[in-house]
Amino acid sequence: MNDMHIDGKLFMNMVLAGVNKLNADKASIDSLNVFPVPDGDTGTNMSLTLNSVARFLGQIPENEVTVAKVAEQMAYGALMGARGNSGVILSQILGGIAKVFITKGNSADAKSFVEGFAGGVESAYKAVVKPQEGTILTVCREASEHLTAVYQEQFTIEDCLQAYLAEGYRSLERTPEILPVLKQAGVVDAGAKGLLTVVEGMLAGLTGQTDFTAESKQEAVVENDYPEYHIHPDQITFQYCTELIVRGKQQVDVEAARAYLAGLGDCTLVVSTGDITKIHVHTNHPGQVLEYFGAFGDLNDIKIENMKAQSERFGVASEEEPVAEHKHLAVIAVSAGEGIQEIFTSLGVDYVITGGQTMNPSTEDFIKAIEKVNADQVILLPNNKNIIMAADQAAKMSKQAQVQVVASRTIPQGIAALMAYDSEGEIEETAEAMAESMQYVRSAEVTYAVRDTSIDEFSIHEGQLLGIVEGKIKAVGDDMQQLIDDVLVAMEIDDAELVTLYYGADVTEQAANDLLEHLESIYGDTEFELYYGAQAVYSYLISVE
Repeated sequence: MNDMHIDGKLFMNMVLAGVNKLNADKASIDSLNVFPVPDGDTGTNMSLTLNSVARFLGQIPENEVTVAKVAEQMAYGALMGARGNSGVILSQILGGIAKVFITKGNSADAKSFVEGFAGGVESAYKAVVKPQEGTILTVCREASEHLTAVYQEQFTIEDCLQAYLAEGYRSLERTPEILPVLKQAGVVDAGAKGLLTVVEGMLAGLTGQTDFTAESKQEAVVENDYPEYHIHPDQITFQYCTELIVRGKQQVDVEAARAYLAGLGDCTLVVSTGDITKIHVHTNHPGQVLEYFGAFGDLNDIKIENMKAQSERFGVASEEEPVAEHKHLAVIAVSAGEGIQEIFTSLGVDYVITGGQTMNPSTEDFIKAIEKVNADQVILLPNNKNIIMAADQAAKMSKQAQVQVVASRTIPQGIAALMAYDSEGEIEETAEAMAESMQYVRSAEVTYAVRDTSIDEFSIHEGQLLGIVEGKIKAVGDDMQQLIDDVLVAMEIDDAELVTLYYGADVTEQAANDLLEHLESIYGDTEFELYYGAQAVYSYLISVE
């Protein structure tokens, strides 16, 4: 490298350094999330998006590593791997940068970065229907505008990145003044911080100040989606995919933990950042995993899934998997929880993507599902506001079928939409009817706080129950029955015809039935229905019609 130009190999190293810098810092970025619920988290979603970039960069033959080829694979990998709103916006920024670099052959100069960052801003703003200022959009725009204004012909590439970062961090510090919710929570925008972290990594990769590239390929492999349900059930030796996060009272000995897990199963992952450790393993003894790590601290985001049951129910992606019978119109829905998934399939869903809160599917997950249903027309039900953008991106990218997204933001909305689904209809009319149908249902969720924060009039403490109505926290408390009473008051259900409750994996059948009996005694004129959803994260999903 000289100070003025880079070739393909150095450009690839810069991108991979950005990937690994974000992987290293994602937990701190996650902690900036304003909403205190267990979710996909900004840093994690951006990290998974970039690990897809690393995967696609790894597919370039060594003798074909040019600036243009790296840019092309970077853009495609980001598009395919995009998860959550933050991941999709990041993919658009990288895509805009790539449009410039694809034209550069094997030599990019400082001006290429000026033009590339400007292209990233344009692509990102186009991707968002209603751009929200005080977010990653504002920071990428202001940093790019500053770089364009100060750029001089003698600038090196390092000068450009330094100027971008300097203004980017000034802009980041201003985000709480633009978005009051950030100021109230005492944080800056998480997505913007994630973007600047990536650029910091790229700068480190350029200058050699920090070596983030050495573990890039390994990191990309361990952080990518595990092929949990992509093999035949008979080939699954270890049945339960077990994941959890330990927030430690004492430091986890990573090497000892890996050795312990190796004796219990396979596909093990133990990644530790400060006092937070993420664990993943396929095992037949999930209880032993929980007991072992419980000694180190509090267990969070526990997820235990039966891979054999998932494969048998929703099909397996193997060479032996039969192609689905061709259909005119099919519907794909996103959900987690055995009971919820059975409800969706009973209502005519052709394919369920396992995911939702804490598990945002990628654009690629949607595209693979579209291919599997073998239909001319496909409707996507994301059922989570943080998944809609990835679904939209998949709809635009799909070459397999005509695809339309019905933008369901909750599971109850998705179920309501299916009441109007007509498998014999045409996609536009059917999608319109489904979108109208879900307008007649109001949704609420009951979960728990993962951090202390203040939102609106509520002072929230970690571990407290939260009642969320149409995306806004309306009740906070420590008693489940009282909290749900407060949620239903906030939903004004006196004139409701039907209230449906789906209880989660952490709720016993007896507790759910006791709650139902309690509610029926209060609201004598309202019909209640209760179903086992088995969903994680949410103790109850509530639908009011």
